[in-house]
Amino acid sequence: MANHLRKQIRDAAVAALTGLATTGANVFPSRVYELQDADLPALKVDTNEESVQIDSMGGAARVVSRALNLIVHACVKQNATYNDTIDQIIKEVEVAIAANQSLGGAKYVQLTGIAIEMAGEGEKPVAVATMTFEVPYFSALNAPDVAL
Repeated sequence: MANHLRKQIRDAAVAALTGLATTGANVFPSRVYELQDADLPALKVDTNEESVQIDSMGGAARVVSRALNLIVHACVKQNATYNDTIDQIIKEVEVAIAANQSLGGAKYVQLTGIAIEMAGEGEKPVAVATMTFEVPYFSALNAPDVAL
């Protein structure tokens, strides 16, 4: 059995975002540990909220409609140019996601918001841009690992 579609989507997002000009290979799926200076700039990718509803009746073959929140955190060191670096990373992420609209079985991927905050994570303070993408996808009730 394949992984749940939410993991497939998260993994596909990590693959699509790895190798961007500013963050390079510093892309981490659901990273819970603090980033260190050597890790920055970096992207952290999470899938922490999802709404689910039945779209059709018919036993185990019912179609389930899901809307997953794909969260991409862009983390950079706070310095004189952090705003410019954050804006560059946001641009690179938006372009990469736009080129991969069927991430892991998604119907499309839509940016729904960006929030920027300062955090005390790591060896020095960092700025974090949190980009939220809506990722709708469908599966059968009894097969959450296969996109419809």
